[in-house]
Amino acid sequence: MIAATTKKESRTAARFRLSWRSLVPFWLLLPSLIFLAVLQLYPVIYSLYISLHRLRAGQYMPVGFRNFERLFADTNFYEGLAVSFRFVGISLVLTIGIGMLVAVLLNQRSQFNALYMVLMFVPWVVSDVVAGTIWRWLFQQDYGIIQNMIQPLTGSTSLYAKPDGALLIVILATVWRGLPFTSLLFLGALQNVSTEVIESAALDGANRWKTFFRVTLPIIRPTLIVAVILTTIAGLNSVGVILTLTGNIPATQTVSVYLYEQGWQFGDFGLGAAISVVMFFINLGLTLVYLRFQRQD
Repeated sequence: MIAATTKKESRTAARFRLSWRSLVPFWLLLPSLIFLAVLQLYPVIYSLYISLHRLRAGQYMPVGFRNFERLFADTNFYEGLAVSFRFVGISLVLTIGIGMLVAVLLNQRSQFNALYMVLMFVPWVVSDVVAGTIWRWLFQQDYGIIQNMIQPLTGSTSLYAKPDGALLIVILATVWRGLPFTSLLFLGALQNVSTEVIESAALDGANRWKTFFRVTLPIIRPTLIVAVILTTIAGLNSVGVILTLTGNIPATQTVSVYLYEQGWQFGDFGLGAAISVVMFFINLGLTLVYLRFQRQD
């Protein structure tokens, strides 16, 4: 009887030690989880809280969903959504397409790859304000290098003066800014593709185009989805480059710029918080769509 009780107690102690050891990674990650919760989860909850209140010029009172009613009744919000989707859609296609092309070229292992990598990462290390200032100078009417080159096409009118031209400049600056990041992601994915798979496809008679689209691209598809998600979120939340390049003009007023205008220029923090909540659900919805597409593939 005593032996059976002792054996049962030893099994209980063994289970306790096993359960405690399984919790060790959690306790080690707990400080980081708390830090991330404070920096990411708390602002989201606080923005949702502010969106249900009137917070403007010292006024602070609960208003329920009135800020959302004002937002959805504002035509400027829908115009900002249209500009945002145009801006994000075009810049996404260009950033992903050119980034993939640059990654394929860098994957050829040329002796100048180190120099190319240094030059390519120059846009990534500069700030949004610096990037916007550089591109604004390039398209200045009097001394802009690119503006002088395209002068025969645009005439005496600056590209800034045309609504589509101003948005085009913002798109070009955004693509230039995000190209190093996508190129690095794709380059890392391409370097992990086994050469044996490529050689097997070549032995089966596939040329380079078929090998890339039918073999390489399906292998690196998870990285492609991640790049699309991050590029989309960055485009929807972009403010610095747009404000530095064109200011707050209707042609380039995206939803994020509209949020900046309402929250920081007009001081209507309740409406600004409501816009941020809507943007959060837009980002979340697009991310879930991308992930759903990846699972289906």
